[in-house]
Order: sequence, then C-alpha cells, then structure tokens
Amino acid sequence: MMNEGVKSNIKATKPETESGKTYHIRVGNGDVPGIMLLPGSPERAMVISKNWEDSRELAFYREFRTMVGNYKGTPIGCTSTGCGPVGAEIAIHELNASGVHTAIRVGSTGSISPRFDLGDIVIPVAAIRADGTSDCYVDRGFPAVANVDVVNALAQACENLGYKYGYGLMYCPASFYLGQGRKIREDGYWPSFAPNIIPDLQSAGVTNIDTDTSGQYIVGQLHGMRMGAVMSIISNRIRDTWGDNGGEEKVSRVACEAVRILAEQDKKENPLRL
Repeated sequence: MMNEGVKSNIKATKPETESGKTYHIRVGNGDVPGIMLLPGSPERAMVISKNWEDSRELAFYREFRTMVGNYKGTPIGCTSTGCGPVGAEIAIHELNASGVHTAIRVGSTGSISPRFDLGDIVIPVAAIRADGTSDCYVDRGFPAVANVDVVNALAQACENLGYKYGYGLMYCPASFYLGQGRKIREDGYWPSFAPNIIPDLQSAGVTNIDTDTSGQYIVGQLHGMRMGAVMSIISNRIRDTWGDNGGEEKVSRVACEAVRILAEQDKKENPLRL
C-alpha cells in the first residue's frame, strides 16, 4: 500500500508529495527564504519565531517543523531537524533543493572548558568529525568548518544585542551517553578509553560537545551552502551541572539578528543570492 499523500509515480531517488513538495519537510521552491535557521527540537522553532513580527507554521511532519515570517523587515524561517545529524542531513538537503543557500544551527551544547558555563553563548568555528553521517559524504580528513561570513554575522549579532560570547572548537560524536564519557550504569559496561574522552579533548583545547554540528557543516558545505551555528551551554561537564539559564532564548535572538545582518550584506555584496 502506498503512503498517503505520495505520488503513485514517485522516484525513490527524489521522493515528493502529491503537490510536489519535498517528502520529509514538505516545502518547495518559493516557500522559504534563502537563509534558514536549524533548531533541533520542534519546540525551539516556536521559541525562535516569537522574535518575529509575524510567523506561521508552514509544515510539520515527523520532527521537521517549518516556520516562516519576518524579523525586522527581513524574511526569515526555521526548520527543526530533530536529534542528531541524520535528520539534519534530510532537512538540509531538502531545504537546499527548495532554494536555501545559508543555514545556521541554533542548538544547545555541553561545555568541557572553564571558559563557558550554563547559559553562555558559543559560536563554533570548527568541529571534530565523529558524527558518522558526514563520513557518508567525504573522507574523515575533510575539515568541518563554519563559513566566515556566518561566524562574523553571529558575532556582530551578539554585540548588537549586548550578549557575551566566545568562539569554540567542538567535538561531535554519534553518541550522547558513552561516546561523551557518560556511564551507561554504575556497574555496567565501561571500556578503558571512556574515562579519558573528556580529559583528552580538554588537553587538545576542545571547548564543547554536541552530536549534530560537524555533520551539518559538512552536508551543507557539500551542497554549496554557507553554514554556521550558535549554541547555548546547557551542561557543564567540569562542574557536572545542567540547566538552560536563559541561553535558549538568547541564542534564538542572536540567530534571528544574524539572518538580518547576512541578508543586508547579501543585498550590497552578492545580490544574486536573494
């Protein structure tokens, strides 16, 4: 039996809905602006859109909630990607197929550096690739780096809003628990390498950890997109503390302001992007 809402002559290499929208995120050309924000959770999409003059839900299927609206006169949108780089790969590919050329991850992360505490803002300049998804695209030696225009726009946005921020070097494993040095249980499996994960990263100057960012940077870059991220610290692995401390709302505002900055720059410097 065919899935409801899918064309009978659908191609496996390019799945679409009956109306010609992308299969997973349910958008098409002209539906979304060229610069999109990528929160992980669908709930964060709602937090982000509260900063807009107007907003509406364009589509919501599985973990992919897409909102569009305007921020200070600039068209803006966001699509939630779920938890992990596999869902993000789908969203990035289908957004790019719908005309998106720039994307900014808006997420949370764990600090392993004394520089950052709960609620602080990190702009990851580069990420160590252990996410798994990006290995399907390119050799592990290929670097996962943010686009410099996006990094600069995020930094300017923090300054415009009066928020303290710092640049980060991330580690992105395909694991939240054991792969980040968290025990499965006290008397369970605990390999010899696990206690050294965090200390080894700290000795190399790594500042924070998440599961998504390196995969998003690689997938987006290889689609010809400008990629970046702004993260709020939700866990402090040094102090073993957890909490938002207002960080989610701050990075949501920063991301929106960065979209405005990038859009204004594109009008002046690269009008063909619009």
